[in-house]
Amino acid sequence: MSRTATVTGWCSAVGGLAWTAACLVHNSQPAGCIDEGCVGHAMRNSSAADSALFAIAGVLLAASCAGLLVLARAVRPLGRVGAAAAVAGGLGLALLAGAEVMSVVDGNWGGMPGLVVPGVLALAVGLVLVAAVVLRSRVLPPALSALVLATALLLPFANEQTSRVLLAVPFGLVWLATGAFLVAGAASRRAARAA
Repeated sequence: MSRTATVTGWCSAVGGLAWTAACLVHNSQPAGCIDEGCVGHAMRNSSAADSALFAIAGVLLAASCAGLLVLARAVRPLGRVGAAAAVAGGLGLALLAGAEVMSVVDGNWGGMPGLVVPGVLALAVGLVLVAAVVLRSRVLPPALSALVLATALLLPFANEQTSRVLLAVPFGLVWLATGAFLVAGAASRRAARAA
């Protein structure tokens, strides 16, 4: 399990860092519009940098969620909550990936909210469920699990068209901290075995 914890930790750390950087880069773009405000006003487009950072973050955070579920399963069965976490998180990532593809094809596509809103909600539900499974299994300290849960609950309030995208930054920072905890814990277990 030490190897799983190490890989999960590095995926969490790098994914959290990429997520945080992507939010900051995206926020540096001119503000876009929301709903009725879009008449005669362009939506905020993604730059190549934030698109690449969000893609990296998405892949690595999906891998870290899978790793956390594997670590939790080693402690106790995942049950329906674990299965629901995997399904909701996977659906959310798929919808957000579709939105990212559409932003490249047509940055002003009117159907974007139809992908982004349910994608963010599904991802948030998946992350909340992963946090619940991790909290129950004690893979992470309770305080860190609670922070994962709290920051995942902030995600539906973020909006990539305005500075509210910065509400997603705490989530990235907590995932970075989660990664650091897992990598440090795996390293100390290896050192203890070698002694």
